[in-house]
Amino acid sequence: MYTARFRSSDLEKQLLTEHIRNVATIAKTFAKKVHLEGTMQLAGYLHDMGKYADGFQNYIKSEYERAEHDFDEYLKHRCFSDFDHGVYGAKYIYERFHTGNDSQKRAAEVLALAVAYHHGRLPDCEDDNGRIPILKRLEKIEEKELRQIVERFCSDIIGEEDLAKLFQQSCREIEAISAKNQRKTDAKFLWNLLVKSVYSMLIDADRLDAMCFEMKEPWENYVERENEIDGTWADYQKRFENYLDGLNQNTQENITEKQKEVNRIRQEISEECLEKADKPTGIYRLNVPTGGGKTFSSMRFAIEHNRIHKKNRIVYVIPYTTIIEQNADVIRRALGDTCDLLEHHSNVLDDKKPEITESHQRYWDSKVEFYELCTQRWDNDIIFTTMVQFLNTFYGKSTQDTRRLHHLMNSTIIFDEVQSVPVKCRYLFNSAVNFLCYQGNSTIVLSTATQMDMSTMRHPVFVDETFGQIIEKAWKEYPLLKRTELKDCIKVRQYTMEEMEEFVLEKKAKVKSLLVVVNKVRTANELYERLCDRTDTKVILLTSRFCSANKRVILEKLYASLREQENIICVSTAVIEAGIDISFEAAIRNLTKLDSIIQTAGRVNRNGERKRGYCYVVNLDEGSYKNMLEVEQGAMHSDAEIFGGFGEEEADSQEAIQEYFQRYFEDEEIRKWLSYPLEHKKQNIYKLLSVTPDNQRNSNSRKETRRWELMIRFREAADSFAVIEQDTQTVIVPYKGGIKLLEELEKVNVHTSMKEKRELLTRAKDYTVNLYQYQLKQLEEVGAAQRNDYLGVWTLGSGYYDEDRGVVEQAAAEEFML
Repeated sequence: MYTARFRSSDLEKQLLTEHIRNVATIAKTFAKKVHLEGTMQLAGYLHDMGKYADGFQNYIKSEYERAEHDFDEYLKHRCFSDFDHGVYGAKYIYERFHTGNDSQKRAAEVLALAVAYHHGRLPDCEDDNGRIPILKRLEKIEEKELRQIVERFCSDIIGEEDLAKLFQQSCREIEAISAKNQRKTDAKFLWNLLVKSVYSMLIDADRLDAMCFEMKEPWENYVERENEIDGTWADYQKRFENYLDGLNQNTQENITEKQKEVNRIRQEISEECLEKADKPTGIYRLNVPTGGGKTFSSMRFAIEHNRIHKKNRIVYVIPYTTIIEQNADVIRRALGDTCDLLEHHSNVLDDKKPEITESHQRYWDSKVEFYELCTQRWDNDIIFTTMVQFLNTFYGKSTQDTRRLHHLMNSTIIFDEVQSVPVKCRYLFNSAVNFLCYQGNSTIVLSTATQMDMSTMRHPVFVDETFGQIIEKAWKEYPLLKRTELKDCIKVRQYTMEEMEEFVLEKKAKVKSLLVVVNKVRTANELYERLCDRTDTKVILLTSRFCSANKRVILEKLYASLREQENIICVSTAVIEAGIDISFEAAIRNLTKLDSIIQTAGRVNRNGERKRGYCYVVNLDEGSYKNMLEVEQGAMHSDAEIFGGFGEEEADSQEAIQEYFQRYFEDEEIRKWLSYPLEHKKQNIYKLLSVTPDNQRNSNSRKETRRWELMIRFREAADSFAVIEQDTQTVIVPYKGGIKLLEELEKVNVHTSMKEKRELLTRAKDYTVNLYQYQLKQLEEVGAAQRNDYLGVWTLGSGYYDEDRGVVEQAAAEEFML
């Protein structure tokens, strides 16, 4: 009777046989959508083979006896095992199956990596001395000990002949994926994505069973939904169509002829998306002008496509956190509040492991267990998330991110404003998208008003040009959708802040509502303060310094002011440019990438309320763009080739957009960033994650390669990867409901149940702001930011958050008055 774990609440034991069989079954269920059933069943069986060792069983017995004797003392000083149980299954795989042809060797390596590191991060397959870390771990296990454990395992779980049959099935499955590739994913890059997919399914299955045991929930409730999708999408499709019918009837009342024309074109786009939903699994372009109704049209395509092709979920990826809540609310209104929709845009937990000291050990150990219970698994029907979260799922260093990867398989994934992918992540994004489609059976929709051609890049996205464009009619009617003109107000000498202030007030005098978009948060804050001092007009600020709950209130104020035709100025960063269905009379945009300029123009006269709206493009001096390469280079090409070549009247034409992107991606400064270069190492992340000779550090590698083929530097790549250039940390802020939440967080201790902790973190997501590390450090130094060691989260003190300005660097004076 071997034990896997015991429950902290009532000390009930989970048998090792039960846990291993559960994980094997769950992992096999996950794998059906990508035809890796044998691979994942084998990984599930072998992942905890090492728990049959006397060392692990003695540890479990000792902990159980301590808990029985004095439960409170046990909770305060829990000991987490450092017994390396994952290495036993990995050693069995390697010694038994790493023989014969290349196919068998690579299959064994994929399995061994996942099993050995299912309680840690994937390693570099070679260290600085040319040695293979996983092989060094395997050498620590003596053959006699391994044989004893294998005998216990086989008598309890499954015989060696059946294990061999599963391995042969795994070889065929992995070989089929490699053969299916047909250059649709870079063959050398494919293996890192395949390893991560297997790893993702294994750790999710393992942690899911652990969570269900701890929470006394049947794991079947979580995995059966993977097979029960037939009625889901039919129901959603019926609700969505009924909602659209009512919406179309209501929008035709009391509107101008121009608005009627805009609505007619939007409906035609929507109908064409529905017609094309029966297309096969593939990568598609949805090229729709700003204000063309991309959100509804793309969701209409996805729901019907999922119904026809039995996809598991819809994942809607958005560039900015600001617009997730709005777009998600729109879909909830259409599908009803009972729809299974998740908004996921930040990790509340601090994933940075502290220096292990006696005082921090308990904090970190509790976090390891805590991640399993509190992170989102992305198993919902519909998920709204950000590009940061999507890319972290493939390339981030947190296992909680990688755990979600397999839920992107057999799905429809919509990338809104796909041109906004950070330039350094472009090749990583392209290869991930190809993998999801051609190996993961997912349909990809690349949605934007400013479509770029990614097929000519060195590592392209493989869109089938014969059927890859969903919309064919919309652009023929583009002139009818054009509601805003760009105005070139760029000067030889850049505007100063004083001149910008005067320019804003001059343009505001001609309209009731004016949007001003700049490139930096600091610039937006300064301009906001200046305008508040100069005018009685309502001025509203919108930047990334606001939490989600606050942003919703700000947007509601904006909508209300615009409906009532109040005098208003909105000062914003690029967060307002994509996905926010809002309409101003005019806008001013500081010079930047052409696609961003066009997006700002899309917030003007959006519904054709007037004959014509205007977006004035200026060149305000915002200081150095040292860490904003895309803004700097994009502004240069917008100014020189587009406004200087096509002129303001044609600057937003399809010809100008294509010319812009061609020049932009041919720019030498941009090209050298596409593979995510690591300048201090003269290397790039794309190569680190490829099976190439470049990953062999020295001459010893030639000998070692015969023992291990997949020379991939998983850890080095993950440690170097960050979607946002400057690393950020999520902080919980004291805004309205967040104030009470912070008080509750202070009361959390070792006795707080996992359920209570999970509920607290779920509520916290509405009250979080991402701050750069240097900002967090400054706030920590003055006592404004603190880390809650029991939860692993950062919190902001009272007085350092303002509902009109967001996070502030200095507390308001009244906070210090008696």
